[in-house]
Amino acid sequence: MSEKNNMTKQSKKFKYKPLSLKDIIREMKQNIDLMIDLAYSAIKFGSKELADEAYKMEQRIHELTFLLNFQIIQAHPRGLDGAKKLEPLVVMGYAIDKISDALSDIARVIYINSDISYFIQLFSDISYVPKPIVKITVNKECSFIGQKRKDIHFRSKHGVDLIAIHREGNWLFERDQNVQVDDILIVKGEIPPIIELKKLCNDLEPFSFDIEEQEKEQILDLENLEICEKVEEIQRNYVLITNISETMIELALAALFFNNEEVAEDVLEMEELMDGLNIALEKDLLDLAKLVETPRDLTGIMRIVFSCELISDSAAHIAENILKGFEPHRIFQQAIRETSEIVVRETLSEDSYFKDKSYNELQDKRYRRGFHIIALKREDKWIYSFKPDFLFEEGDLLIGLGPLETVMQWRRCVNPEKYKD
Repeated sequence: MSEKNNMTKQSKKFKYKPLSLKDIIREMKQNIDLMIDLAYSAIKFGSKELADEAYKMEQRIHELTFLLNFQIIQAHPRGLDGAKKLEPLVVMGYAIDKISDALSDIARVIYINSDISYFIQLFSDISYVPKPIVKITVNKECSFIGQKRKDIHFRSKHGVDLIAIHREGNWLFERDQNVQVDDILIVKGEIPPIIELKKLCNDLEPFSFDIEEQEKEQILDLENLEICEKVEEIQRNYVLITNISETMIELALAALFFNNEEVAEDVLEMEELMDGLNIALEKDLLDLAKLVETPRDLTGIMRIVFSCELISDSAAHIAENILKGFEPHRIFQQAIRETSEIVVRETLSEDSYFKDKSYNELQDKRYRRGFHIIALKREDKWIYSFKPDFLFEEGDLLIGLGPLETVMQWRRCVNPEKYKD
């Protein structure tokens, strides 16, 4: 039996466990955020283990979609107005379910194309080196057993980001969770601190994949000028397609949760760009296939590009629903009131503290204020990822996500004149 079939066999019968609509929505959002990291790390580092985790999360999102629909049916909306208020929930559930399918398909490319990490490295932005994501098991005598996640300070003390805790088949995201023996920590970071954390946790098992950059066997003849030129064209569009699709997920969900029509319009603008990029990249891949000895080696990249298109379509579906003008359901209203984050759009002014500063400089807490810049629009061009030396300019439109309590401080950093009072 093939490894892919083995993975498929992991699915289990769904045991019904009632959850509130609010809890379902929150868990769906958390799972999608983690799936993005797992899927792209699986193909970047050639990790079937991470691909399997992405697949398990896809199955969980299917279960959550069932629970969401079940709760909506139980709500028995009366009349057209009641149905309209529930429609955003239905659309969100359907879209997230489709996004999870696409992310799982991206991760499982490793099963149909074992050389996919070579092509990902070849077509990715060579100036950007992604941090690996690994699983670390907490064993006895680990010094922070019993401590709350938020008190361990994984980033400041250990130099890694703790994305989630996997415990007895459940994913835990809350910062108040205590770390227990046999917990599996999903961490992201540089290689040396990851190795040190693994030692602290007394996890003696070897990593399931090579986390250090390995010299890969050349599959394409890059000394062939025609092949080299085509690879450069593919790389440019591949980087854009993967960055845009990931950004669209984050923006579409932010627009939905905060009922932000301007951000929804941004998502639809990106979707139009994606259509053209996909057509161009598919053509370039077909042209490249004529120049290589084994065209089937390119099927994995083609599959990833197709999945990114499905992701962008699903994100656009969410955005379109927001622009219909329906009032958010009370569940969304309650979730918004309880959330500690907000999405904002702000234009960088002439007297901005951000002006002429690099992305690396803006990681200083004086400017960042806990905010993450999701995307930036400069004139008619969208920018989705930022190199450390990227410089911010007057007139840049920033879309940021961050804490409610510091939103005005962040706005004043971006546009002091507008928010001086």
